[in-house]
Amino acid sequence: MAEDITQNKVSEENARFWDELCGSQLARYLGITDSSPQSLRKFDDWYFDFYPYLDRYIKFDDLIGKRVLEVGLGYGTVSQQLAASGVIYSGLDIAAGPVKMVNHRLRQNDLDGLAVQGSILEPQFERESFDAIIAIGCLHHTGDLKQAIEQSLHLLRPGGQLTFMVYYAYSYRRWMQAPIDTLSYLFYELMGNRGVVGASGSRQRAAYDKSVSGEGAPHTDWISKKSLTNLCAGFSKFEARLENVDAIPPFKFWSRSKLINTVFPRMFGLDLYAIATK
Repeated sequence: MAEDITQNKVSEENARFWDELCGSQLARYLGITDSSPQSLRKFDDWYFDFYPYLDRYIKFDDLIGKRVLEVGLGYGTVSQQLAASGVIYSGLDIAAGPVKMVNHRLRQNDLDGLAVQGSILEPQFERESFDAIIAIGCLHHTGDLKQAIEQSLHLLRPGGQLTFMVYYAYSYRRWMQAPIDTLSYLFYELMGNRGVVGASGSRQRAAYDKSVSGEGAPHTDWISKKSLTNLCAGFSKFEARLENVDAIPPFKFWSRSKLINTVFPRMFGLDLYAIATK
């Protein structure tokens, strides 16, 4: 489906937008004003409590001693956990801010590893360099989800796994906030096409990711499980599952902690968590 801005423009805007760490609004809410171990621990505790299902997909203990690339670093919560688990860690982000934060975390905790600035669309690593790639909430912002997945495939060694999260095209939020676009995408798929919902308004994007000032992410893709399976056809094995739900209409009468253990995330969840094995 059509892109709303060119790829070079997306990359430039992503480098600018994501320089403000993903999670900055949360940090402000939690009263975090520095990057001390105590403050970052407070952030990380909240993060892992909010996403209790994350370790179903990122199996930290199974990655010990393996070469792991994390794409999209945010506040560095997953980065520090990976490095502390004993992986041979590398980080990659298109923006300078997250790279700086992750390298700060590594130094502050005397952990090995290095984060660098760059794009997964044009990675600076050699082919078949990694046993695992972790990309939670990143690839759908690149402007070219297909290319991001293909480049990840090239970077993995045989038997390596890409573990990633992208936004689900048929979530309850998409049906409520963008019903016409969602219906159009459904028709697009029923006609046998496979791809992403790539063109969107800033209001739609801001409903998922926005800066402290309220600006929406420069680009966001949404995709179905069927289309994502198609994009991962080059892998020998692929599995995906829906997760995540917010305690907002139509679920405002439940707490999120209870909601995530119901059938609703499996049916209309916000996010698709996928594991693709080379």
